[in-house]
Amino acid sequence: MKGEPCFHCGEEIEENIDYDSHSFCCEGCKTVYHILSENELGDFYKIDQDAGRKQKQINNDHFDYLDLEEIQERLIQFSDDSISKIVLFLPSIHCSSCIWLLENLNKINEAVLNSQVDFVKKEATITYDHNKIKLSELALLLSKIGYEPNINLETKAEKKSHINKSLLYKLGVAGFCFGNIMLLSFPEYLGLSSDHFRFQRLFSYLNLILALPVLLYSSVDYFKSAFKGIRSKFFNIDIPISLGILTLFTRSSYEVLSETGAGYFDSLTGLVFFLLIGKWFQDKTYRGIQFERSYKSYFPIAVKKTSDDGDTIIPLENLKVGDYLIIRNEEIIPADALMIEGDARIDYSFVTGESKTTRVKENQRIYAGGRQKGSSIKVLIEKEVNNSYLTSLWNQEIFKKQEESNYKNLVDSISRYFTVSILLIALVSLFYWIGEDLSKAINVFTAVLIVACPCALALTIPFTFGNGIRILGKKGLFLKSPDIIEILNQTTDIVFDKTGTITDSSDSNIDIQVDEKELPAIRSILSHSSHPIAQSITSKIHAESIETEHFSETKGAGVEANAGSDHYKIGSSEWVLGEKNEEFTGVWISKNSNVIGHIKVQNAYRKDFLHLLEKNDNYNFHVISGDNANEKSYLESLQIPKENLHFNASPERKLEYIKSLQKQGRKTLMIGDGLNDAGALKQSNVGFAINENVYNFSPSSDGIILASNFSNITEFLKFSKKSMNVVKLSIFISFLYNIVGLSFAVTGYLTPLVAAILMPLSSISVVIVVTVLTNLMGSKIKKGTN
Repeated sequence: MKGEPCFHCGEEIEENIDYDSHSFCCEGCKTVYHILSENELGDFYKIDQDAGRKQKQINNDHFDYLDLEEIQERLIQFSDDSISKIVLFLPSIHCSSCIWLLENLNKINEAVLNSQVDFVKKEATITYDHNKIKLSELALLLSKIGYEPNINLETKAEKKSHINKSLLYKLGVAGFCFGNIMLLSFPEYLGLSSDHFRFQRLFSYLNLILALPVLLYSSVDYFKSAFKGIRSKFFNIDIPISLGILTLFTRSSYEVLSETGAGYFDSLTGLVFFLLIGKWFQDKTYRGIQFERSYKSYFPIAVKKTSDDGDTIIPLENLKVGDYLIIRNEEIIPADALMIEGDARIDYSFVTGESKTTRVKENQRIYAGGRQKGSSIKVLIEKEVNNSYLTSLWNQEIFKKQEESNYKNLVDSISRYFTVSILLIALVSLFYWIGEDLSKAINVFTAVLIVACPCALALTIPFTFGNGIRILGKKGLFLKSPDIIEILNQTTDIVFDKTGTITDSSDSNIDIQVDEKELPAIRSILSHSSHPIAQSITSKIHAESIETEHFSETKGAGVEANAGSDHYKIGSSEWVLGEKNEEFTGVWISKNSNVIGHIKVQNAYRKDFLHLLEKNDNYNFHVISGDNANEKSYLESLQIPKENLHFNASPERKLEYIKSLQKQGRKTLMIGDGLNDAGALKQSNVGFAINENVYNFSPSSDGIILASNFSNITEFLKFSKKSMNVVKLSIFISFLYNIVGLSFAVTGYLTPLVAAILMPLSSISVVIVVTVLTNLMGSKIKKGTN
């Protein structure tokens, strides 16, 4: 019916369209409703009643240009025989219903495999089967449900944080009006005589006119947010702020129009001006944290660059377009590259979540994030390393753990009841003072609504952990996400993998008991593996490389391949001999099923590990290794309990050991090389992959620690504990501010204008305290040297 709100977008209906017992303003809104109801997504309207947006008609061929190969080349982040992945900017994203709907796209079209929304950036990362749905059809589908993509063909590189211009405009209008109203209020401030009454009246009306743009433009976001909160039955902080603004404007307008006073337009505009300053500061703070995170949290991993001068290890950040890399088994391609040489079998599960291997031929593209399975390959880097892209892959849902933040839950619970409590306090204060002094009662009511704010409370956790993750990154510990700091604080047991973790492969003593003529084949086969023992042996064998075929690696066992017409197996005694042999630590070698020798490896333990044991801060240390128990007596002499030493452990057994500790109520930190212990790293409450010279990153890990900072592990744990103390202190400051502020407000000693100034100051004080304390704590951690 004409004049009624549209069921989808809520706008007034001019030409009514009836469908399924509902009224719609246009065919676009009706189409969205039809798509949602047809796919059982009607909860879209229940999550947020103000979720819908008015639709515009789009032609079916509107996005056909997206199917051009040269266009897709610039937009798509990843593509293989069937799966593609793209990040689209969807400016219509505005609420929780949007997130829910976009992350359920697969229910509308099964060709959409996965969709993840970044609400802050208004971006959706969509993985889809391009054999079932074209990119143009995907864009059209998004447009039909109200999320038309804003396609930017200039670049697909990460965008810099943009300043919220709308907020700045509103801040400017509020500041201009506030300044001029104060200027026009000077007669009132100076108490001029009645001879100047007509000027005072004129100035009062001018103040009223100047207050209108502040009310109708600068304050509009608070009103919209409050209205949405009321409609969805959620009392957010903007409700009391909106009530305070309306109360001041109504009272001031009444005084001016009834000629009973000059009103409080200076307080009103000053209130909005300082509120917007606080909002700008908070927005800048959050953007600052995000920028620091995406810029600093690059993978601190080296890659193997090859050239006519030989092979060299270079830091990932020094990698340039045109460099040639050697990618070994289980290593990840750090940037889009061209396949040059070798047998490329790429596992893109890190990118798509789908575990399958894709064969890539010479001169075909390999996308960043793919993992090589098999013998070494040579690639040519085509695009620069996109650190934020690799970080976003690391933070995908499939790698997340179900650890809950107790403090975040506490803050959420407080915020949920905060507004209701403030409204009750404001009403009680109003009724208490209304009998004595109406003017004072309204002042108290408004001041209470304004001064109480959970903003400082809301900033506490993200800013403490955000600054903490930045500091730890500078000290050599790179965390996947800020929440890891809280989980790390609960650690009771530290579990170490042995080989490559607490041992230093570069200092190992190698004793080769094999015929010298076999060394070229052994070296060539082991060079394809990124396992620390394989690398250590390869570095000690000085022989020419020969061509090998059909390389494969069995985790926790060994490697095998063909060299010429001969088949070699190199690995543990149980795998090569068929029985356990614990005479020494090392590998056995067979050729065409005949044992031809062995290589002894006498491990050198990191000095930092020994220092770590000496300064044990009440943590339980464990060592679990795939090697035999040949070095068990030495580890026992380091005061590691016998029951905490485990050998001949398969990757599955490592995972089960972590589970057994967790069943006992222990909180575990697992530290490994990320190769044979990926499952254990993922299962552990926190898992760190240690990094030294090689690109053996595991997406299952929660952090990467530089080998040079190994001795700082307990210092990092102390930092996490101190960070939690900073959180507690910040929460206390936030509560203290609100208690003191409310005490002054309810007793009438606080004006609305002063309340508006104090409100952002509470956030600023928390940020200053957190920054100073976390930086001070971080300065006490010594950075290791390579």
